[in-house]
Amino acid sequence: MNYVKLYIEKLKSGEIITSQKVKKWYFNHIEPIINDQDPNYYFNEKRGEKFIRFAETFCKQSKDRWAGKPLSLCLFQKAKWQCIFGILKRETNRRKFREVLDVRGRKNGKSTEHAAVANYLTLTEKGGELYSAATVADQARRIWEESQSMIDQSKDLQSVLDYKVFPRPTIYKKKTAFKSTYKVLSKNVRTFDGLNASGAIIDEIHELPRSIYDILKQSMSARSEPLLSMITTAGFVRAGLFDDEYEYASKVIDGLIQDETLFPLIYELDSPDEIDNESCWIKANPAIDIIKDRDELRRNVIRMKGDPNFANTVKTKDFNMIGIQGKTWLTFEDLNVTDEYSEQELERFNNTIVLGGFDLSRTNDLTAFTTLLFDKEKHRPIAITMYWITAKFLEQQEQNNSKVPWRQWVDRGLIRISGNELIDYHDIANYVAANFKQRGWMYQFINYDSYSAVYLVQELAQMGYAEDYCLKSTPQGAKTLSIPMQTLEAHLKSKLICYQNNPVTKWMLSNVELELDRNGNYMPKKAGNKRERKIDGPATILDCYVSLCENIDYYLN
Repeated sequence: MNYVKLYIEKLKSGEIITSQKVKKWYFNHIEPIINDQDPNYYFNEKRGEKFIRFAETFCKQSKDRWAGKPLSLCLFQKAKWQCIFGILKRETNRRKFREVLDVRGRKNGKSTEHAAVANYLTLTEKGGELYSAATVADQARRIWEESQSMIDQSKDLQSVLDYKVFPRPTIYKKKTAFKSTYKVLSKNVRTFDGLNASGAIIDEIHELPRSIYDILKQSMSARSEPLLSMITTAGFVRAGLFDDEYEYASKVIDGLIQDETLFPLIYELDSPDEIDNESCWIKANPAIDIIKDRDELRRNVIRMKGDPNFANTVKTKDFNMIGIQGKTWLTFEDLNVTDEYSEQELERFNNTIVLGGFDLSRTNDLTAFTTLLFDKEKHRPIAITMYWITAKFLEQQEQNNSKVPWRQWVDRGLIRISGNELIDYHDIANYVAANFKQRGWMYQFINYDSYSAVYLVQELAQMGYAEDYCLKSTPQGAKTLSIPMQTLEAHLKSKLICYQNNPVTKWMLSNVELELDRNGNYMPKKAGNKRERKIDGPATILDCYVSLCENIDYYLN
């Protein structure tokens, strides 16, 4: 049965909906081979079908409602593996594909199908060395244990395969001079020296150190038909292995890079808007309604509307939406809030409770202080931010022909010069004092990054702002900043917050990159990690939002 041809036909007819990347891959790279139009490679349908027959004949499942039932592969899975095992090089009759990247939403059958693959390769490879790799041992064992369960449930597999759990989980082929093994690895393994891998399965590559991937790939160099299969969701870890492989695979799909050995499948939404269109969910979840429960996914989508942290998880794990991760945090349209309050309009906020936040530097960076006012009539916050730089910093920027208009901003009074080589923290304290004396702004809480803050904190304390109450040292990690950052994001996109159309603040907002921990919590970082890109202003606004989010109704209503 030519499952590949059938799958392509259903994609073309629209009977099966999938992502643009998957369609491009099959239409542009696979179909010519299936139609025997490629001079270098050909399709051996029967050889490609062997694994499918093996999996569906001898492998039983172990989880949930499928426990004890024979494995039944979906059409997209059959097409994939028939390609991998059945597309051969004309010159050598060896497999074309040596590396697989399969990006698929969670609960779409990745682990179970790879458990069958591991048993198949252990059985068919002569002297094979197969490995499961992951960040932690428990995760690496997940697929291995599924393979183990398949053996336990099949007398046929038991006649040819056996396993041991100690000292290292190992499945091995019985009664042959060319023993093959399937073992578990993790980053905790002390050494990978001596590996001669014929196959490897890497689970959730976004969490895996690149060094493990490199070692496994290099260890396959002596094998004639190695297979490295990476299965993953998008994940929360940026600038790591996943991002590298995703970008590389995308270029291969688009034809920008010629790599004859990579088989990339990227199941994802083509647009963030598609998350509200159930008919598009299959793009990231090809096994929906078969393996993945649509009702459960529907409940998750409903819940995410009111839970920003959970929304991040659903978008990443269920829909492989990575556009907001590892990239600039907001689009220009999102952050471009152009309205301003005139000085006369700001007078109605005199003698009111406000929030403050500051971020300090000493020499080669900016110092920023934000005052957060509250327009309770419009239920919106107003962020007024002042910046300080040293005279030497300005001089260096001009000598280096910086494209940032530092001098223009100084001349407009948006940035103040403080000190020659070191910021004079008296200037910041005096600014706070002037805001109280001239405007009556009463700072209920002032949040700050403790870095280099001790002297300013002491000076503000002497002015009457109590330490550990009004002055609040604020950890700059995801646990503290996640909800404030998501709230600020929502306020910017809805144009709720006003930051006085300050060009310095606007520029800095464009420099903020979203960083996520493995739990999906937000925190800011500099986009591209370039020193010229500053984010001090947004950092102080976020510090204010830490206190704002603790009692948002009090301040805005």
